[in-house]
Amino acid sequence: STWAHEVLAVKFRIGGVSQNADGSAYLEIGNTKVIAYVYGPWEARKRKAALQKAVVNFKYTVAPFSSVERKKRGRGDRQSQEIAMGLRQAFESAILLDQYPRSQIDIYVHVVEADGGLRKGGVRGGIMV
Repeated sequence: STWAHEVLAVKFRIGGVSQNADGSAYLEIGNTKVIAYVYGPWEARKRKAALQKAVVNFKYTVAPFSSVERKKRGRGDRQSQEIAMGLRQAFESAILLDQYPRSQIDIYVHVVEADGGLRKGGVRGGIMV
């Protein structure tokens, strides 16, 4: 973690992180490293096809080797669930979903290295895409 008076190095790259994704970004803030991928918008699966606005499918993962704590972070990890919910809400608010009826947008945020700035890094990485 950092002190309030510390200046953190910031590095980022938009695009080119993945050849398969429609959008991708890499972000480093201090020792926190995040990769984000976006696929879509593309035609929604049958059960979602009747919707008048796009659906955001979001997945947030933290690599098990990402921090010194070496906690096993599964889907049941409370901190990861809270971060994922907040990130999903931020992305759904930022995307003009009504512009993409009967579509879905898949967003993946993966924390490669964590140093306390998981929420901030995840949001910034996803928004840069």
